Amino acid sequence: MVELARTDARARGGGAGLFNVISVVVLIVGVVAIGITAALLARTLAVAQSIDNKAQAIAENADNINVATDAVASLNRTNELATSILQSAKPLQSQLNTVAATARDIDDVAKSINETAGNINATAGTIDRTAGTINDTARDIATSLDTISRTAGTIANTTGDIATNVENR
Repeated sequence: MVELARTDARARGGGAGLFNVISVVVLIVGVVAIGITAALLARTLAVAQSIDNKAQAIAENADNINVATDAVASLNRTNELATSILQSAKPLQSQLNTVAATARDIDDVAKSINETAGNINATAGTIDRTAGTINDTARDIATSLDTISRTAGTIANTTGDIATNVENR
């Protein structure tokens, strides 16, 4: 195309002016293209530096991530152990329920025994008081018997004296 422009410009007679205009336009377009390219290159360089900074930060935090990964692995192992313990404990639930039911039954029996023991204790108190009364009555009877015995002895003596007097007369 440049060749055609030269040919056309020479054919018309004022070829040097047109050639200069086209050269200036091509030069301006080239400079603009170079400017755009430079701006894009600068932008790409800035993004590359940002990516590099982020990559360095990631590399610095990689050790922390590694520690966190170790913690996650430990947590996974802990979860596995907890699941295993839970599975092992599941059969114990029915035994635990049986033990709890038996404990409730024992508690009910213990309450009943405690109530019966309270009744027995009350009855024993009544028996003790009755025995005390019987003992007091027996003491009174013994005292009365003593009195009766002395009176009978006195009567016997008196009867003996009377009999002796009757015989002697």
